Amino acid sequence: MTVDKIIWILNRLKAMGPKEILYRFGDEVRCFAESIGFMTAKVVARADLRRTGSCWLPMDGLESDSDLILSSADQILNEGMNLFALGNKVSCVTPEWNRDPSTGKLCPLSFGKKLKFKDQSICGDVKYLWELSRFLQIVPLARAYQISEDDKYLRSVRVMVESWLDECPYMMGVNWSSSLEIGIRLINWNIAWQYIGGVNSPIFDGKDGKLFQTRWLDSIYQHIHFIDGWYSKGSSANNHLIGEAAGVFTSCKTWPFWEECEKWETTALNILETESSAQVFDDGVDREQTTSYQQFVIDFLLLSYLADKNNFSHKYFKTIEKMIGFLSSLMDVSGNVPMIGDADDGLVTGLGMYDGFHPFKSLIATGGILFSRDDFLQKTDGCDLKSVSLLGRVSEYSPQCGTKTPLTSREYSRGGYFILGDNFGTESELFIVADAGPLGYGALAAHGHADALSIYMSLAGREFLVDPGTYVYNGNRKWRDYFRGTSAHNTVRVDGLNQSEIGGRFLWKNHAEAEGAVHFDRDVETFRGKHNGYERLSDPVTHERAVSLDKLGKRIVVQDHLRCKGSHSVEQFWHFSEDCTVVFDGPHKIVITNSGVSIEMHFGEAVSLQMLKGEVTPPFGCVSRRFGVKVPSVTIIAEVYIEGDSCLIAEIVYGRV
Repeated sequence: MTVDKIIWILNRLKAMGPKEILYRFGDEVRCFAESIGFMTAKVVARADLRRTGSCWLPMDGLESDSDLILSSADQILNEGMNLFALGNKVSCVTPEWNRDPSTGKLCPLSFGKKLKFKDQSICGDVKYLWELSRFLQIVPLARAYQISEDDKYLRSVRVMVESWLDECPYMMGVNWSSSLEIGIRLINWNIAWQYIGGVNSPIFDGKDGKLFQTRWLDSIYQHIHFIDGWYSKGSSANNHLIGEAAGVFTSCKTWPFWEECEKWETTALNILETESSAQVFDDGVDREQTTSYQQFVIDFLLLSYLADKNNFSHKYFKTIEKMIGFLSSLMDVSGNVPMIGDADDGLVTGLGMYDGFHPFKSLIATGGILFSRDDFLQKTDGCDLKSVSLLGRVSEYSPQCGTKTPLTSREYSRGGYFILGDNFGTESELFIVADAGPLGYGALAAHGHADALSIYMSLAGREFLVDPGTYVYNGNRKWRDYFRGTSAHNTVRVDGLNQSEIGGRFLWKNHAEAEGAVHFDRDVETFRGKHNGYERLSDPVTHERAVSLDKLGKRIVVQDHLRCKGSHSVEQFWHFSEDCTVVFDGPHKIVITNSGVSIEMHFGEAVSLQMLKGEVTPPFGCVSRRFGVKVPSVTIIAEVYIEGDSCLIAEIVYGRV
């Protein structure tokens, strides 16, 4: 065992606490029992098909998008699917389900719960391997069959499922190691099952068809049984727990064919109700502090609600609305959403597998219909195919008169996000997001970034100051740590240290605590925030930031106050979109241009400015819009050595350039 591994184990144990350590010991006992054949579901009771499953997806309204539905399905059949950073599409109907398509590594068919799937020497990059087995790609094929009744789509559904069942025997291999992955697979099997006609689908005709039906249903039972015994707990109970419960709940509505379903459904429902409150602030911000996972979690909650609208509380329903409202508020006039926190391009379903799909706009459009919110609908280009697939004919869900709410909410004090700006929703929109939220959710803060007091800015729909993204999870540790570290965000770093201390790829030790507030006047808007991340130093440093927007003067002033007694090196980071051109205009002034729109930044004479782009050692000057892909962009570092209390000032001039 390496020193790094020992350190990680110690940090992980600290994050758990005694109670969690105890029940994880119980999990190990259960895992051993399952590995020798006990407590499993190898023998499945015959499904009682007299119990009527619900078809909770609407089957109307798809005809208007028939060309898009069929062309998307044909692309999957003929070309395959896009997979993260891979340049070519990947065959996805009958792939090698246990082989990582990015490295070619074949993962062994050993007991899944004991498989070290994060070890790339064993499984390659498990994220690429798992993505195929989520079965997103089955949904466009089944949907194409629903509107066309073309047997080629039905045959492809059967071939895909049978090949997976052949290569992924129960409890064996990497596809039987994660409850979340099993939950997502169940959700997409749910959707496909409904589109092909349920238990009476022609796919099950004849003796051979009945055998296939039994085989598929047996696996579905085993999937649900697996999750029910392995729900994420304790410090790991983040979006995974919600996704697992969503997989079980929707499955029990679609396939209520076994006596255990009532118990499984009740457990899953309780988890969804509890966790939708525990993991989401009252203002709709997901506590994991990541915009990508915000849309991920919304889909889990939304699909579960649509599977049985009468089973959920009004609070649960309103939580979904608030979460979509937060995404709507974070979207600028061009549809840009800041890449706050981790992002892995994760989607819950294949309903959005078509050209031009925009996951955030799609969710906001769905929310506009479901909640009769004109302000949501005004942020989108209208209802897309995914929205129609979830809700049916749009005319049946038209917004009601008299239910309009303010166009934009700008203060999310519980979640820690504040929006400044001017001319919202117009071609001259100025859009600023200030981050004073927690590091992340729970003891691990697994998907959070050390981004306290970072700001994002777009002008006229062009991004200028950006959060550079995530890039990798289990790959290169250097890049993983960079993209979630303080130096990859538009904030201040002291003495070359992160605001919070990294303890592992999905683990933070000391968490910086931030707070913020805004004040809105007609002509001046001000954000003020501070965090204590550097108070852990031998000479404690408190970072306070004020962002003042002068609408009449067309300028933004950023003041960083460092409260301390001793001497420290201080760096102010400014990360620009890869679409920006950045040039020096004197020693303390830069001009930034994006698609014909320009701004200026002015710095004090005490700082030294450095421009970096596409650097590797150390990493700097990169933006990652897609998982596994990074491109060069410009980073400006304003560096100064301070003695005692000090203030750094940067001024952004816009609209006069």
